[in-house]
Amino acid sequence: MFKQPKVRLGNKNYSQDELKNIRKENNKFYNNSVRTNRFNNQFTEFYHSTEWKKLRQQVLLRDNYMCQICLRNGVVNDKELIVHHITELKEDWSQRLNMDNLETVCVTCHNRIHKAK
Repeated sequence: MFKQPKVRLGNKNYSQDELKNIRKENNKFYNNSVRTNRFNNQFTEFYHSTEWKKLRQQVLLRDNYMCQICLRNGVVNDKELIVHHITELKEDWSQRLNMDNLETVCVTCHNRIHKAK
C-alpha cells in the first residue's frame, strides 16, 4: 500500500491532506482580508469591468506588447506583461482610464516599481 509522503512546513511535518487544508484556510484569509475587503471592492470591480479590459488591450497594442521600462534600457521583453497605472488608483481615482497614465511593463519591472515606493 502506498504511504503518502509528509511535507515539512516550518518545523512540522504535514500530510498532503493537512497541507491542502492549511492552504485552503490561508486562501480564505487572503481573500477576505485583501481581495474582497471593503477598501478593495471598488478596485476589484474596476479591474473586472469591460471598460478596463478594452483599455488594457488598447495600451498593449499601443506599446506593441513590450515592456516599456525594459525597452528604455535597450532590452526587448514581451513576457509576463501587465498594464501599469503610473499614478496609482488610490492616489488619483480620476486617472484610472487615462491612457497617458498607463504603460505596459513586465512583472519584474512592476515589482521593482512597487518595491521602490
